[in-house]
Amino acid sequence: MKSERFATLWNFPCCVGALDGKHVRIQCPSHAGSLFFNYKHFHLIQLQAVVDADLMFIVIDIGEYGRNSDGAAFKTSDFGKALMNKELDLPNPSLIPGTDEEMPYHFVADEAYPLNLNIMRPFDGRNLNNTRRVFSQRLSRARKVVECAFGILSRKWCPAPNPVKEVNSILGGTRSREWQSAAAIAASFRNFWQFSAVFD
Repeated sequence: MKSERFATLWNFPCCVGALDGKHVRIQCPSHAGSLFFNYKHFHLIQLQAVVDADLMFIVIDIGEYGRNSDGAAFKTSDFGKALMNKELDLPNPSLIPGTDEEMPYHFVADEAYPLNLNIMRPFDGRNLNNTRRVFSQRLSRARKVVECAFGILSRKWCPAPNPVKEVNSILGGTRSREWQSAAAIAASFRNFWQFSAVFD
């Protein structure tokens, strides 16, 4: 069970995955206007992912507009809708080891994501007591698996020398959002499909 691996490796019980987003730079598609334009002043699409305790991708969502935040991209994704509507088959709450307190099974994320019964994020960094500080540190340590997975993905599989130019050449005259997404990911992360992932 994935939660047992999080408890063993990262000392964070009842966690079933770490959630985050990755920005992939692209050349602005034709007639896209500012849809893909980000606050960093370039065009991109978003890759949202859930990673398990062993840094394996278990859910991905590709292609949200660059102008949207991670939280907004999550809310419009199929995975985000299913989680928020309680349509995922998560186990019933379980006892925290060594206590008589129950905890729901959940995903860990950063402050960009909504706080929810099944999404946990660190406490706000101001005026924390020791208990909240320790909780936030442990949650952040468990959440780092998704950042590490993105880092390994982009380093190991050699990003294209000029991904923006390569995406443009792959796209040609294509305006389909799905093709734009696939081309950007393929150009930025070679051999991406070798990873264990679930595609919607």
